[in-house]
Amino acid sequence: MLDERHIGDLMLAEIESAERPSGVLNVDRAMTTARRQRRLARGAGAALLAAALTVGGLTVPELLTPDRTPATGPAGPMPAEGQTGLPVALTTIDPQRVYVRFGWLPDGMRDLQYQAGLLLSGPGVYLGAYNGHTDDRRQAVTVSLLPKGVQPSAPQRDSGEPALPGDTDAGPELNGGPSAFTSYSGAEKPEAILRWRYAPDGWAQVRVFGVGSDVREAAAQVARSLRFGTDIVPMPATVSEVPAHLRLITVDVNESLDEPRSWYAGWTWSPEPFTADPGRQRARTLAVGISRYRNVTDPADKAYVNPNTTFDGHQARFGGEKGNESLTVYDVTGANVTIDDNALLPTGGTRAFFPAVRLVPEPATWHTHLHR
Repeated sequence: MLDERHIGDLMLAEIESAERPSGVLNVDRAMTTARRQRRLARGAGAALLAAALTVGGLTVPELLTPDRTPATGPAGPMPAEGQTGLPVALTTIDPQRVYVRFGWLPDGMRDLQYQAGLLLSGPGVYLGAYNGHTDDRRQAVTVSLLPKGVQPSAPQRDSGEPALPGDTDAGPELNGGPSAFTSYSGAEKPEAILRWRYAPDGWAQVRVFGVGSDVREAAAQVARSLRFGTDIVPMPATVSEVPAHLRLITVDVNESLDEPRSWYAGWTWSPEPFTADPGRQRARTLAVGISRYRNVTDPADKAYVNPNTTFDGHQARFGGEKGNESLTVYDVTGANVTIDDNALLPTGGTRAFFPAVRLVPEPATWHTHLHR
């Protein structure tokens, strides 16, 4: 079983290999921020991933908000066509909204993640499922929704070599229109990339990697069973008293279904306007992350609690320099709370900000909206 750090590494690798539709993204700066966030998350036993930022909000009619567990199993007969889209293409993305959920998934998918906003690949929505391996046994199913007018691009390969387009074949009817399977060179495992328009002028993509004997059949079944909507992302806490000059730019949730289950949920705010360069939006942020506490007594375990102080009656770890602060408070009724401030709060502000994070009752039993 993977611990939270390995789950984070797996998901980060998948995001880094995703399509990059944005030509203005400062990837080096984004990756620097991602690595900083991962280091901080390790102290909390969470997988704080290099996810991304976003802007503004979208108001569209309320759609399907199902409340059932994704079915898993062999890819049998295709289900009847469902609602495989939204009424309008996304122009701005509200990080507090769930735009897409899994329905059917292949067997073995144990780690789930949802992000909305300015991903490393640019503005968009990302949904992923993984089998929990980071080696050559790695399998993944990912879903991407691109903003209005953004064209899908080639996937990024682990080798660094450019992925060259190959054949394009017709796929099943989705959202009342055609879809297409597109192949690219350099895939390390059998791969299927299925694209269709989830709304006029808005592209959706399912990528299946290394799953089963027929990756195209699996991709089609995943696509047909997706559930679209605009309901609010359930979170294990609320955060109030955020400084008025900061803007919420990302919400990120992920969960491991292996026992003992682990999960992470986080918010990120930026003082930069949504029109700023993506690298500027990531450069200085206030981030709050919540993860499930595990009582790990082995110092060799990557989830080992390593406090250097106490706070509010709990073991805690505090550090910082040059105006940057990080505070992790362990086992707050079963959860860890991490506040990471890039000089946006007054000195010592992470301690003062801690009461603004209000956990749900019994947070240890919380789980993401991706699997029920």
